[in-house]
Amino acid sequence: MTFEEILKKHGADIIALRRKLHHNPELSKQEFLTTTILQEFLEQKGITVTKPLKTGLVASIKRGKGKVIAFRADIDALPVKEETSLDFASGHENVMHACGHDGHAAILAFTLLCFLEDPSWQGEVRGIFQPSEEMYGGAKPMLASGALSGVDMIFALHIWPELEEGVLASTAGTIMASNDRFSITIKGKSAHGATPHLGTDPIVSACNLVLALQTLISREIAPWEGAVLTIGNISSGTAYNIIPAETILNGTIRTLNNTTRDKLEKGLLRLCDHTAKAFGTEAVVEYVEQYPPTINHLEALKLVQNNLPADLTYREVEHPSMAAEDFAYYLQEIPGALLFLGSGTKEYAYPLHHSKFNFNEKLLTYGAKLFHRVGKAYLSQS
Repeated sequence: MTFEEILKKHGADIIALRRKLHHNPELSKQEFLTTTILQEFLEQKGITVTKPLKTGLVASIKRGKGKVIAFRADIDALPVKEETSLDFASGHENVMHACGHDGHAAILAFTLLCFLEDPSWQGEVRGIFQPSEEMYGGAKPMLASGALSGVDMIFALHIWPELEEGVLASTAGTIMASNDRFSITIKGKSAHGATPHLGTDPIVSACNLVLALQTLISREIAPWEGAVLTIGNISSGTAYNIIPAETILNGTIRTLNNTTRDKLEKGLLRLCDHTAKAFGTEAVVEYVEQYPPTINHLEALKLVQNNLPADLTYREVEHPSMAAEDFAYYLQEIPGALLFLGSGTKEYAYPLHHSKFNFNEKLLTYGAKLFHRVGKAYLSQS
């Protein structure tokens, strides 16, 4: 059966699946209905499904002996109030598929149907529908469950409105940054605003620390390395005329390699300690390493470039994204690549995580055709 025949047979069902997923978004670690929708859809089509975790699932199609290729899609949504006015807009208040994960899941389901209907390959095709990409917790448990056991190569894509529709972009090496978070509690001594000499002001200490931390990027990291340090939240005090006992800073660090990542963590701890002491305060730091950099493998990317469908144009990304992806953990285990599937048009111009984000549903065809071609090419290798 040709791809066009598969599209004619299953295309309407895939669009209906995407819309059903979009209408029923669920936050990270809460994707119970999403998992059920996907499981019922795949099993009704004759695809074997297992549930290694409470949410998410792994689908597999085996045919004879050969290599094993996997494709991964994330399935969780965001705490965003949808404002698209779509007929199938979110039915859950303040939860929305604003990052395209409904599209990713539908593309993977369509990919599996392509392999199911196509008898011209041998080996195994595995689909990993992973929960909790947005809130840090999905990839590692999925890997620990054995979802990647025996897999030789893996691919994932992300719908990307920064690129024009019809463009597929990627690069060998680092394509997305690491993502770490930190919380700094500056402890001082409370006093009345009229008598500051009787206290130790944590706000003054914290303000100087915010400025000092920026020197880690501007004076300690080479300009070509690429790194970001952002303070996203400051909280302190309860009244306009009272010096509080503490001030809390929350932020994130993004880097493109683990050497820079380690250097910034150590530098942050050093500056927090010394700056706080300079103002007579104490800094207590919680530093949490989240996702590592996403680093593509050259051999996987060449496979994509050599098997690109005619309706997609390949482009090297101009620079890595400073956003992060837990697909990075899969690429630490086996060869593979993350790909950006352009969705940007005049009609679909809103960025990821926006309350009006949406995409042209022909992207479902683009993504499945790409994965089908790449997978067949890989499985045909001796």
